[in-house]
Amino acid sequence: MSQQIIIVGAGPGGLATAMRLASQGYSVQIFEAADRVGGRMRGFVDGDYAFDTGPTILQLPRVYEELFTESGLKLADYIHFKQLNPNTRIRFWDDSQLDLTSDLDAFKAQLAAMRPDLPAAFDRWYTEHIRKNEAGYKPYLGSPVRSPLGYLRPGEIAAGLSFRPWETLYQHFWRFFQDDRLVYALSYPSKYLGMHPTVCSSIFSLIPFLEFADGVWHPEGGFRGLAQALAHAAKDLGVKIHLNCAVKQVWIEGDRTRGVELVSGERIVADAVIVNADFGYGVRHLLPESARGRYSDNKLKSMQFSCSTFMLYLGINRRYELPHHQLYLSEHIRKRERPWVDDSALDETDPPFYVCNPSIVDPSNAPAGHSTLYVLVPIPNTSYGVDWQSKQQAYRNFVIKRMSILGFADVEKQIVTETCYTADTWRDDYNVYLGAVFNLGHGWRQLGPFRPPIRSENVRNLYWIGGAVHPGSGLLTILEAARSATFFVNQDLGSLTAV
Repeated sequence: MSQQIIIVGAGPGGLATAMRLASQGYSVQIFEAADRVGGRMRGFVDGDYAFDTGPTILQLPRVYEELFTESGLKLADYIHFKQLNPNTRIRFWDDSQLDLTSDLDAFKAQLAAMRPDLPAAFDRWYTEHIRKNEAGYKPYLGSPVRSPLGYLRPGEIAAGLSFRPWETLYQHFWRFFQDDRLVYALSYPSKYLGMHPTVCSSIFSLIPFLEFADGVWHPEGGFRGLAQALAHAAKDLGVKIHLNCAVKQVWIEGDRTRGVELVSGERIVADAVIVNADFGYGVRHLLPESARGRYSDNKLKSMQFSCSTFMLYLGINRRYELPHHQLYLSEHIRKRERPWVDDSALDETDPPFYVCNPSIVDPSNAPAGHSTLYVLVPIPNTSYGVDWQSKQQAYRNFVIKRMSILGFADVEKQIVTETCYTADTWRDDYNVYLGAVFNLGHGWRQLGPFRPPIRSENVRNLYWIGGAVHPGSGLLTILEAARSATFFVNQDLGSLTAV
């Protein structure tokens, strides 16, 4: 009889892990509390409009190809990706703009207009990052986490030191470009790591490089479609997915996982359990107190968590011929003190914000001639006590007016449907600890072996998958974590086929 694996939650990490394990002969079941798969990526439909709710940026298509190929399937049989151009349009505090694009000649032409020496500086930066990608991706992002001592390999240390990891992202990009616009345009992904560019390590300069080198992509049918494609593939591999079937708690006896207990009271036996829930929520609500190990409430409070996001999902009765991804970087992004550096207070005067305009490349999400817009503003997580009951409507009006900065003039007159999320929504409706949508921050004390482990430290055959564990938050890294989770399960249970 095949060894039994239960996965709690049908987010992308849980679905990808299920595919890998099922393809290797394990009997896998997923229990999902919601009525559809995807976790925060599940999206929703409002009348004639369909919305993505979680990630909107797809990087490194080869990681998805590898997932399907290594599971014995073909990605193209389930979903197709479309490359975007530009990757993202950035508008700055001085009303100038820059298109980040994988067309490097076009990008360098923009740089030359900013300052004549910038194209050569970019070439130097890009060449360095070809080496940095070769030295860093596979050993760190693409491999299971090691112990702290396991990273003390002389060859890797020598290679890593040549890239000056002690620099912040801001220092790194300033060393090459000496232009604040370019520095903040390239370092803004640090926000999605729960950090400001002036405190985030320069090791994460690999993120913009990967987007230059491999592009930014959109899955046909949106990220809702990607979630459905992963679920379809998992089912084809024999995975059973139980929707509207919430787990009350992981069933643990002594120091070993026995299975799960459902909200209905039924207990399901398993050889291993993989929790694909938000980590902070999961340790507080899905584990008995005796199994939490060092992750007590006080420990969680001592850890650095990311900001939350204020979201508007708008169905509108027109198309805007504007890029798929646009980002406004306000003057406040340049401030280096609290509350701007750590999102510890609500910015009600000049916040940066992002708008996704997916209908321009994927019109299937709205009626003909209409479109959907996804608006994101970084806001404090719930630990900072913003009263959204009193603030929400006024902040919504403020954000709607500011959308004209990115070219969405008179958008309020075009709105047909509208949904708003705050930090409270992420906490209460999506079970995200503190509403911190980008999960744990990625400071040095919360990187690699210092993040919560995929393999539980104190409960045998219990594993975690998601943005809190190594290698970190983000769809790409969660898929790499699924590879690592499979490695650990095979180590502990013994694979039925060669890994």
